[in-house]
Amino acid sequence: MKRVPSFLFKVPEYYLILIIFLAGYTPPMTIQPMYILIIGVLILQILCKHRVLGRLIGGLFFICNLLFLGALLSEFSEFSSFDTDAKSLLFVGLSIWLVNLLLAVTMIYKYTSKRPFGTPVFR
Repeated sequence: MKRVPSFLFKVPEYYLILIIFLAGYTPPMTIQPMYILIIGVLILQILCKHRVLGRLIGGLFFICNLLFLGALLSEFSEFSSFDTDAKSLLFVGLSIWLVNLLLAVTMIYKYTSKRPFGTPVFR
């Protein structure tokens, strides 16, 4: 079996920082203080690699993704017919959900495995 690339285990935290920055940004170059605090926690997580905090962040990200899926399906059910707007909502929303789910599971796996970071998963 091939090795899982080590950069795959570094992506979730950086992706979360990007998503949280975009969520807290308001156009005239301001960002909400709560989002700055969350980004700071993620930066500390990248530097310290605390296992309990990593599992907590990954679990919260996973739960938020389940809520996102519920909101996506609820919004999709409001369409009376499967037209182009419904298709774009469903396909774009599900692709975003799949990427988020993959990164949440990767983050949870990263901090629950007993192997050191960067070692091959399969031998």
